Amino acid sequence: MAVLRRLAPTALKLALAGIIVFFVLRNMPLKLADIESFLAHASLRFYSSMAVFAFFLMLQAGIWVLIVNAAGEEPGKPRIGVKLKLLDGLRIFIDSQFGKYLPGGFWNYAGRVVLASRAGVSLNVQLAAIIYENVLLVSAALCYALILLVSLDIAPAACIFGVMLLFALTYVYYNKGSAAIRSLFVRASRWRLLRRFGVRLSSLRGTESAEWAGEAGLTRNRFFGCLACFLGSHFIMGIAFWMLTNSFEQGHIGLWYAAGTFATSWLLGLFSPLPGGLGVREGFLVYFLSLKLGAETALYISIIARLWNIMAEVLFWAAVRTVGHLTRRVRTYDEA
Repeated sequence: MAVLRRLAPTALKLALAGIIVFFVLRNMPLKLADIESFLAHASLRFYSSMAVFAFFLMLQAGIWVLIVNAAGEEPGKPRIGVKLKLLDGLRIFIDSQFGKYLPGGFWNYAGRVVLASRAGVSLNVQLAAIIYENVLLVSAALCYALILLVSLDIAPAACIFGVMLLFALTYVYYNKGSAAIRSLFVRASRWRLLRRFGVRLSSLRGTESAEWAGEAGLTRNRFFGCLACFLGSHFIMGIAFWMLTNSFEQGHIGLWYAAGTFATSWLLGLFSPLPGGLGVREGFLVYFLSLKLGAETALYISIIARLWNIMAEVLFWAAVRTVGHLTRRVRTYDEA
């Protein structure tokens, strides 16, 4: 029995990794021979665009760490939970990121909650960070999507003024709105089910850090600061996708058009019942790209973009693991 207890966690990890790899491969609409052939003949610009996209993913993870730490530390109040280190946060983010390819669409967040709880981050801080992250992500993507729709005359230019007005009203009434939302969090924290869930997570390391410890939120300046960070990271994403589309040498699209296309397709992919926005995202990529590059090229790019995305995530994971390994080796050497 003792041997089984020692082997059970490793077996579960290997089984989970195998399931994720299975669904990742299933989400790629390419045969293994096609993938090998493409990667062997891909240009340097393709791999450069993948590296830029991996950097974009690192920025996304870094902003999440920023939100977690900001939500747990408010002026005039004691800190909720521990402060997450950047490298630990990047590792937690990318280790759980592949869970989005599992059916259900929430496993990446579930994995992130478990891993962050092991690191000592309070549960209510994590849930607040997830909500803020998604609100800010969607807001930033909507800005780029609106630019695309206005450039195609699908939406009137007055919509841009409407969005600016909405941001201005949000800035003015932010404190009142956030106070109302936080009151909902306080009520939810009294639910027995969530309290039991928090206690289960807190037992991961024998601490009470995962329990509900009060309110958690972002101040107005931090909220809009994180929004500016997401707008900047989305621009990096647009550069990566622009480099990808132009690497095929089948025509060229503008940088803003590329950023708007990828952001709009990502937004619409949220409505897909399949993992990772499969199908819906590719369909809208084909639609918008075909307006500039033709249907055949657009279809090819949309298929390769899925492989490109997964490869960038793997590159991000490998980079974080390598840095973590080197850091541990340096720390061990210093202690010796």
